[in-house]
Amino acid sequence: MKITKLMNEYYKGLLLTPDLYHSLDLGIHVELGEDMYQTNDDGKLNMKRFYSVYRHVATVFSLLFKKDDDVILVANSYPNDSNKTVYPNFFQRYVKIQQKKYSLRMHEFIWQFDGDDICVQQMELLCKVSDLKLESLLKTLIHKDFGSLKPQLRRKDCLYPPDVFFINVRTKCIFHIYDDRGCEIMNTDVKLHKQLVESLKEWEIQVRDNGSN
Repeated sequence: MKITKLMNEYYKGLLLTPDLYHSLDLGIHVELGEDMYQTNDDGKLNMKRFYSVYRHVATVFSLLFKKDDDVILVANSYPNDSNKTVYPNFFQRYVKIQQKKYSLRMHEFIWQFDGDDICVQQMELLCKVSDLKLESLLKTLIHKDFGSLKPQLRRKDCLYPPDVFFINVRTKCIFHIYDDRGCEIMNTDVKLHKQLVESLKEWEIQVRDNGSN
């Protein structure tokens, strides 16, 4: 299934961009970090916090995906020059079987954000969850704002760092880690939404449930 087809059928034809969460009726925002600061008093990174975030993100992911699920992996790049294709070191580094790169699809569109027209180069790959080097990939997304933490996604010649989305083909659920502070769960299935809210009720979450009654 192509991402454009899925978005048209299940997400009102909206574009898959970082602000999607705020346009949907159903969603869960999960706060990460357990109220710990990113740095210690000495100015060094508080790795205890990051280890906690790693664990929490892995737990959330396991609620949303099974190892044998088909997943559409989507990476958005935001090039400085719309005439130049930017390839984040994403699929090469985090997909186990490199032959799958021949299945990559890419399309471009303009994202209107804060009054600006931003060119988005969106790449997608259909694979299994088990095809991913998942632990490294999740850590990379958490490291987005901390260049000293490795691994990192390439952002050369880009206005912003890449954004990565996981879409479960079975449930149509979308998962987005925006940085170390939080992640978003989006779907259109009211029953699944309520199950996830119940599973995460002990966590620090904000819930969007317009029209779910």
